[in-house]
Amino acid sequence: MLRRDVYYRILTVIILLSLAIKLIMIFKYGNMLNLGSDDLNYVKSAVALLKNGILTYHNYNEPTVFIMPLYPMFLAMVFKVFGYGFAGLQAVRVIQALISCITIVYIFLMASDLFDKKAGIISAFLMAFYLPNITTSGYFLTETVFTALLCALIHYSLKVSKKPVLYKFMLLGVLWAAATLCRPTILFYPLFFFLYLFLYHRISLNKILKWSLSMMAVFALIMSPWWLRNYREYGVFIPLAASSGNPMLQGTYIDYVQNPDNIVHYEMGKNAFETNKNEMKAVKQRIRMELEKDFWGYLRWYTLGKTLKLWSVPFYWKRVFDIGIEHVFPFHCIILSGFIGIAILIFKGAYEFMKGGAGRKLAGNEFFRYFIPVSVILYFNLIHCVYMAFDRYAFPLMPLVSIFTGYLAVKVSTVLKSLVKL
Repeated sequence: MLRRDVYYRILTVIILLSLAIKLIMIFKYGNMLNLGSDDLNYVKSAVALLKNGILTYHNYNEPTVFIMPLYPMFLAMVFKVFGYGFAGLQAVRVIQALISCITIVYIFLMASDLFDKKAGIISAFLMAFYLPNITTSGYFLTETVFTALLCALIHYSLKVSKKPVLYKFMLLGVLWAAATLCRPTILFYPLFFFLYLFLYHRISLNKILKWSLSMMAVFALIMSPWWLRNYREYGVFIPLAASSGNPMLQGTYIDYVQNPDNIVHYEMGKNAFETNKNEMKAVKQRIRMELEKDFWGYLRWYTLGKTLKLWSVPFYWKRVFDIGIEHVFPFHCIILSGFIGIAILIFKGAYEFMKGGAGRKLAGNEFFRYFIPVSVILYFNLIHCVYMAFDRYAFPLMPLVSIFTGYLAVKVSTVLKSLVKL
C-alpha cells in the first residue's frame, strides 16, 4: 500500500510530463495546429467580438445564435492581452494546455473518490498520454475548455453530495451555466445529479426540490444576458443556440453520404435563424422518406450506426510527432475498455438488487454510486444519435470512460495477483 503523498507525487510527475509534451508540440507546430473548419470560425468570431462587440460566426455582418458565447469570449479575452497575431494564438494554446492538465487532476480526483487512488493514477495516466488529449489543446475548439468544465462539474457534484449545503448548490449552478454557455448539450445535467442524490444518498424530495430551485435560479441569472441578447436580435426566446438544424440534417444521411438520389433541398432564409428553421423542415422530410424506404435499417443507423461513429475511432485528425492514427488506435481501445468496467458494475448492482429478495430496495443500491458519470456518458451518446455523431463529440466523454478503465485495470490486477498466489 502506497502512502497518500506518493500518489500525489506520481500524479504531479504525470501532469508535468504531459504538459511538457503539449508545450513541445505547440512550439514545434504552431499554426500548423489547425483543422481549417470550426477552429478558424471561432478565431474569426473572437476577433469580431473584440473589434465590434458583436458575436458572429459564419456571416461576420450578422449576429449569430449558431454557437454558444463562452468559448469566443475566452478567446477574445486572451486576444485582448496578447493580440490576435501569432503570439495571441500561441498564448491560447498554452493556456489550453494548462486547462487540459487541470482536467487530469479532476480525473484523478473523481476516480479516487469513486474507487481508489490506484484507479485514479491509472485513469490520469491514460488521459495524460492519450494523444488526442495532447493535440486537442492546440486547436481552437470548445473541446478542451468544455471537458474541463464537465469534469469539474461532476467532481464538485460528488463532493457536494457528501455534505449538501444550499450555497454549494448555487456554486454548482455557476459551473452548470458556464458549461452550458460552452456546449448546450449539458443542459439537462441536474436531472442526473438530483436522481443520484435521491437514488444513492436517499435524500428527501423536499430537500432536492429546494436545492434544485437554488441551482436553477443561479443558472437563470447567469444565462439571462444571453437570453435577452437573443431576443433583442431575433425577437424570439432562444435559450441556447439555434444551430440544431444543420447537424441534425447531416445526421439523417446514413454514414453521412449525400448524393443526388437522397439529398433534400431547402431554401436559405434571410438570416441564419430562418435557415435553421428550413433545415429542421428538411430533417422531418428526410426522416419520413428514409423510414418509409427501410424502417429497420434506418433505425439501426440512428442507434448502433451512430454509436459506432461516435466511439470507434479517436479524435486524431492531424498527425504530430510522426505518429499515425494506427498507433493511437490501440491506446484508444484500452480507454474504451472502461465500458467493460461499467458493464461489470451494472451486473454487480443488478445481482445485489436481486439477492435482496422481497425486501430489496432500488434506492441505496451500490451501483448508483457511479450513476452520474455513467448517465452522462449514456445521455451524450443518445443526444448525438439524435443529431450527429462522430469522434470529436466523444472526446469530452473519454475522461469519464477512463475512470472505469482505471477501475477495470485494478480489478484485473487483483485477480491476476490472486491467481499467481494459487
